[in-house]
Amino acid sequence: FDILRKLVGHPGRVYSRERLVKEIWGDEFEGEPRTVDSHIARIRTKLGDWGNKHLITVYGTGYKVD
Repeated sequence: FDILRKLVGHPGRVYSRERLVKEIWGDEFEGEPRTVDSHIARIRTKLGDWGNKHLITVYGTGYKVD
């Protein structure tokens, strides 16, 4: 939910995986930045059409809500 809140709170702004990890889980996070990809996939699934249409992957950069 925190990832979605961050993205929806700043529409059009692109967040890198690393920035999302740092801002949501903090510097103590010991996983991989690719963990964000798994969370984004689950969010898209739960949101259905809206998630697939508005939760955008910016290749090579990160994610944004359009």
